Amino acid sequence: MARVETSSNRPYHLVIFGASGFTGQFVVEEVARTVSEGPNGNLKWAVAGRSKQKLEKVLEQAAGVLSKPELRTEVDMIVADVGEPDSLAAMCKQAVIVLNCVGPYRFFGEQVVRACVENGAHHIDISGEPQFLEGTQLNYSSQAAEKAVFIIGSCGFDSIPADMGVLYTRDQFRGTLTAVESFLTFSSGPEVCHYITHKSIN
Repeated sequence: MARVETSSNRPYHLVIFGASGFTGQFVVEEVARTVSEGPNGNLKWAVAGRSKQKLEKVLEQAAGVLSKPELRTEVDMIVADVGEPDSLAAMCKQAVIVLNCVGPYRFFGEQVVRACVENGAHHIDISGEPQFLEGTQLNYSSQAAEKAVFIIGSCGFDSIPADMGVLYTRDQFRGTLTAVESFLTFSSGPEVCHYITHKSIN
């Protein structure tokens, strides 16, 4: 995690939005672990979501998993809802970076991107939804560039390993590579899941 400076009017380097969701809770644990173990001990971060009670629960859970009871008091909570633009604006005004874990992004992503761009916060998401990603680029790229705001999508599991695999295959391939199809199998309990992606190379 790179060292990021906060400005005087932005108390948090990072706000995890959707922190109490399925993915958000893992992000909270990983950020807490990284902050405590790495050179980023001065990183100021907060969790955000619709329910203060659920945010309290996710911090309590992370505190237990990491044996760091201080998380419950050291990490601030921000109540924000994609259905309430004013709450999103207030959240974004406090953050240098908003890490958006609220999906599906085709339904809930644009509101957060808009709030980030309008209020000068960088936006990172874990989306793997092409329609949302393309729409974001089409609708917000110019405005984000004018405000020097970065909008970075596809930072989740279903994007990064596939992209890295494609780059590796392209670099090792002798000839013209036009498409890559990847297969992933993982298991959890009695269920086995197969995941297939297809990428065209431009």
